Amino acid sequence: MRIAISFDNSQSAVKALNFALSLSSVCEEYIVIHVNPTLVRALTGADGIFSETVVTDQEQYGAKVKSAAEEYLKPKGVKYTYIIIEGTGDDVASRIISKCEELKVDLIITGTRKLSGISKFILGSVSSEIIKLSKVPVMVVPPD
Repeated sequence: MRIAISFDNSQSAVKALNFALSLSSVCEEYIVIHVNPTLVRALTGADGIFSETVVTDQEQYGAKVKSAAEEYLKPKGVKYTYIIIEGTGDDVASRIISKCEELKVDLIITGTRKLSGISKFILGSVSSEIIKLSKVPVMVVPPD
């Protein structure tokens, strides 16, 4: 079985990754997917307006998230692939689903922050959108 985990190094994503790792006896490969926010494109719809520093900071953030995931994966000795995808805040779930379909994963595991009310309306819910869009089973790991 190939298991995809949406990972952004948040507390809920770390919990989801740890849960996924508990399934190592049935998993032949983990696909860890991070959608790196592209603020330059998200805010302006254009490249080249912001300094190279902003772009470099985004790349460094993506590398930091990858490093955090590898701290959990490497000691377990499991086979994994880490994928960074660029995206805006409103297309995170669809980017994750597209990559999962392309890679033919069998299960998607994601965390949730259990947002409600105005917070959910403003910030949206990536886990809810993944459930709506996915053609494969999705497991949502609740926060503590």
